[in-house]
Amino acid sequence: MKFTVVTILPELIEPALAAGVVGRARDAGTISVATVNPRDFTHDRHRTVDDTPYGGGPGMVMKAEPLLAALDAAAPRGDAHRILLSPAGAPLTQARVRELATLPHVVLACGRYEGVDERAIELGIDEQISIGDYVLSGGELGALVIIDAVARFVPGVLGEAASVDDESHSAGVLEYPHYTRPPELAGHAVPDVLQSGNHAAIAAWRRVEALKRTAARRPDLWARLAPTAGDRKLLAKAGCAALPARTHVALVHHPVVDRTGAVVTTALTNFDVHDLARSAMTYGLAGYHVVTPITSQRDKAVHIAKLWIEDQHGQHRAQALQLVRVAASIGDAIADIGPDTVVVATSARPGAFPGARRTTAPELVADLAFDPRNVLLLFGTGWGLAEELIPSVSRVLEPIDAGTGWNHLSVRSAAAITLDRLFGRST
Repeated sequence: MKFTVVTILPELIEPALAAGVVGRARDAGTISVATVNPRDFTHDRHRTVDDTPYGGGPGMVMKAEPLLAALDAAAPRGDAHRILLSPAGAPLTQARVRELATLPHVVLACGRYEGVDERAIELGIDEQISIGDYVLSGGELGALVIIDAVARFVPGVLGEAASVDDESHSAGVLEYPHYTRPPELAGHAVPDVLQSGNHAAIAAWRRVEALKRTAARRPDLWARLAPTAGDRKLLAKAGCAALPARTHVALVHHPVVDRTGAVVTTALTNFDVHDLARSAMTYGLAGYHVVTPITSQRDKAVHIAKLWIEDQHGQHRAQALQLVRVAASIGDAIADIGPDTVVVATSARPGAFPGARRTTAPELVADLAFDPRNVLLLFGTGWGLAEELIPSVSRVLEPIDAGTGWNHLSVRSAAAITLDRLFGRST
């Protein structure tokens, strides 16, 4: 595979290729790396490659003509894939790295100054890539990152070709922990399973540890991950049942507040029973609790659910209504679920439950993925939960925010949106 780096500072590229895996691959001829300097395509005695920006502003802009000429010298348009290293580019991913490794020739253009003349990008660049959400002095370090990452997928570069398959990000997860001799260091021992010789057990341990590490360190990756059936079996065996299957939702009619802030008890509606039960069933939750101190209201919820459960023509809705439970208080609901329950509140108010840990939906899912406890998710009716009367809350979800400044959803709509953010499939 061939790499060509277009840069005004070729001296930054060569030393980084003198050693290591990439250096050995280059020496062996498995890959080749060349540089082209845009200054060689200038026509003034100062070899100028930059100029002041139209419209004013700080800094200088890389000129289009020498950059385009250097790109053409590196490879005619269409004969190679041309990439501009830019903070405005798409983030580099392991999946994209794997795709780039299938190309015969990649040209890496390194910007400098405040930016590159947009016409050079439009006329000479196929793709823009960023190696992270930060700004460097130029694209040379980014080019070296791409060369190193892509070269690892080129056959013959790594001594063990399978190494890239187990690395972090190769399957959307971080890599499992590694150990070598000695077997014990400062009181920290190598896990017994790694010394057992049982290859199946070792593979299972490594997969579970990779999943745990991903959830703990990269909630964003965990939110996009779809665990396989095999993953779910491994996690269940490790005592980590799927989070939806141990999550309960509660619709709280007391204690809640009215528009004046007074603590009140709200009335149950037929829609409350139906809609939240169906949402809970859709996302595979363990139960739906109607919380009200009024006996007749609890009886009403039970009656509504019973009618549908016994209806021979409403089997699908009957499944959902079987999730309905009633409780006189949040404490009773917790007692029904189990004493060691994580209670999570929701609120439309940004400053709600100041003593609780604030969390986003992906953060909460990652945080609780390997916590074996059950979870109770509280939704308040009226004008929201009466915070000071619910000391069991340890976490509070960030409010739903569409950027309009208007957040007065019905509790049924808010619950559906929240459950989808927590348990819906990410694409």
